[in-house]
Amino acid sequence: MRRGEIWQVDLDPARGSEANNQRPAVVVSNDRANATATRLGRGVITVVPVTSNIAKVYPFQVLLSATTTGLQVDCKAQAEQIRSIATERLLRPIGRVSAAELA
Repeated sequence: MRRGEIWQVDLDPARGSEANNQRPAVVVSNDRANATATRLGRGVITVVPVTSNIAKVYPFQVLLSATTTGLQVDCKAQAEQIRSIATERLLRPIGRVSAAELA
């Protein structure tokens, strides 16, 4: 996997107000770390969870258009929920965000 890709991930179990369930997430860790974690089959990948609840998009969140990302509906990336997850939590690739959205 590469930085900027959107993957379906499994964030359960979660605690408190953490993003949970299976959901899309944007990979934000660097490609070298991602390649090492993938090659070794262990390690962590840093992701930003995505939600389809776009009623309010805060300045620290990024609106993601379904037409350009591969998502089924418009969503937002929740930068306040950033976390590192085990590679086993990555389920399947969905799409990609643009360089501008990643910046």
